[in-house]
This record gives sequence, structure tokens and C-alpha cells, in this order.
Amino acid sequence: MNRRGAEPAQRPPRERLRPEPTATAVEARALATGLVAAAAGLALALVAFAGRRPALSGDHGVGDVAALVAGAAALLAFPVAYRLSYADPDRRWLADRPLWRRLLGTVALAFAQAAIAFMVAWASFQIFQRAFTGLTLDTFAASLLTAVSAALAAYTAYQSGSRMDSYALSNLLATFLGAGILTSMVTTSRSNWWEVNFSVLGAADYGVALAFNATLVTAGVVIALLAEYMTRDLRALDAHRRRAGLATAPTRERPLLTCLVLMGALLVCTGLIPVDVFMGAHNTMATSMAAAFTLLLVRTPAWVPGLSRTFYAAGYALLGAAVVSVMLWWPLGYYNMTAMELVIAGVVLAWLVLFTRNVAAAVEDVRHEDVAS
Repeated sequence: MNRRGAEPAQRPPRERLRPEPTATAVEARALATGLVAAAAGLALALVAFAGRRPALSGDHGVGDVAALVAGAAALLAFPVAYRLSYADPDRRWLADRPLWRRLLGTVALAFAQAAIAFMVAWASFQIFQRAFTGLTLDTFAASLLTAVSAALAAYTAYQSGSRMDSYALSNLLATFLGAGILTSMVTTSRSNWWEVNFSVLGAADYGVALAFNATLVTAGVVIALLAEYMTRDLRALDAHRRRAGLATAPTRERPLLTCLVLMGALLVCTGLIPVDVFMGAHNTMATSMAAAFTLLLVRTPAWVPGLSRTFYAAGYALLGAAVVSVMLWWPLGYYNMTAMELVIAGVVLAWLVLFTRNVAAAVEDVRHEDVAS
């Protein structure tokens, strides 16, 4: 208590007064969010299905409505959880970023989470329709399934937003990009798209241009956001190594993060410039992104020393697989461009996930050594 006449202690910013969320509190909020989403989904579905017996999928069936409601639930739940996670000491750095970067990152992640929820719900009901051929539901049963879809989407999105880190972000990126491209493939109006290449899915006359191009743009923003998370991890890695007295060369985060941001920016440009609008620019952006990734993979042992030799070897093996896949397309002509692009995309996503996992594992190891020393 202050003495009379003494100046009162300066009140810390409101952001710092918010208590750190406990695991129990996060779980309770996620469950409450799921229950609210279930109630809202039930009400909306009762209106949508009133007076008819919808099928599980197709023709404005349960799957179509459930997918829309699940996507909306995830879109609303994720930003709330992500914003509240700033109170966690390990995530307070997120609040220190410029406003435009905070907004852009939150919107991109929320959209990716919503798209995953939409695609999972839609695909699930497609599968159930094949398993229960000819089944239709009354209004109440269809509404209950929609409510369950909304609850699961909101619960999962809240958990994701509350625990987002570089590893979770890389998994979200891989899941979103894979699901988005797969959905574009199965919903295109041209069944022979694969005889050309992936890029034609973004052409206006293929029926899924908006979905495909939006997937590329959002994935590019998420890759750039991953660079921010990796910056935090690499700095923590160096700090723990110094305190633990480990004789390891410091990481060179600037060139590594420049490559990641460049990859993200080039992927965004690839989505913004569809192949049927300006093929030359589209192909240049895609090729440049592959070049930036190759530089990142080759230079990672020098830029981030001290990771496992197995990881470095796996990186070179993945690069070798990418080179072989290109040669099988040209000059050998064993398969077409679509197959080659599929292999390249798999290599990029696999390496990004392995990279974030290995950096996170290295941080955890040196943290234990730092505490023990």
C-alpha cells in the first residue's frame, strides 16, 4: 500500500493484466463455443430443412447446409480463441506486431480453418451418402446432424486458435492446401483437367477458379506468417544455446526467413494471376517459388546448424525426389506435368512440416539443457 503523498504505482497496460489462460479454461471455453455453435446450427437448419426430407448430400442436402454452417462456426470461433491466446506468455509477441500484420494473419488463418471445416463436413456427408444409398432424413434429424457438424467445427477451431504455434501452423498449412486442391479437383466441371496441369483449375472456364485461386492466395499468406513464428523459434533456440554454453554456430535467420516470405509472396501472386489471364507471369511466379524453396532447402544446414543429420539427409533426399520427378516429366516423358507438380507440392509441404518439427524439437532439447545448467 502506498504511503500518503506518494505517487500511486503506474497501472500496467490492460493487456498485461489479463491472466494467463489455463488448459482447463481453454478446454471449457472451447466446449462452450461448441455448444453455442450447436444451438445456432440447429436453429438455422430447422429453417433450411423445414417442410422437406433432404438427402445426406447433393441437391441442397444435409451435407451442403452442414458444410456451410460448420465453415461459418469455425470462421467465427478461431479469431476469438486466437486473440485470447495473446495472454499466454509464449504468444504475447503476437500482440506486438503491426496492426495490419495481425489482421492479415488472423483473417488468413480463420479462412483456412473455416475452409478445412467446410471441406471435411462436405466430404463426410458425400461418403455417408454412398454408404446409405437413397437415405433421406426428416427435418429434425437433418438439423441434429447439422448441429453436430457446427459444434465439432467450432470446438476444433477454438482449440486450434488457442494453441497455435509454428508446428501447428505448418500442419494447418499442409491440411488446408491439400484439402483445397483436392476439393478443386473433384468439383471441377472438366473431368480431363489432369491431362493439362494443376494451374488450369484456376482458369475461369473450369468451374472452380475462385476456390483454387483463393486456396493459393491464403496458403501464401500462411507461409509468410509461418516465417514470423519461425523467427520466434530460431531466436529462442539461439538464446537457450548461449545460456547452456553450447558451442554451436548461431542461426542465420534473415536469409532463411527471406526465403519463406518470398515463397509466400510468390504463391500469393500465382493465385492472383490465373493461368488464363497471363500464363507467362503465372508460370514465372510458380517457377520462382520453386527456386526459392530449393535455395532454402540447400542452405538450411548452414543457416540453421545443430539440427539432426537425419533431417538434413531427408531434405536432400526430398530434393532428389523432386529432381527425379522433373526428369520423369521432361525430358523422359514418363508422365505429364500434373504428376510432376503433385510430387513437387508434396515435397514442399513435407519439408516444411519436417523443418518446423525439427526446430521445435531442438528448442525443447536446449531448453532442458539450459534449465539443467
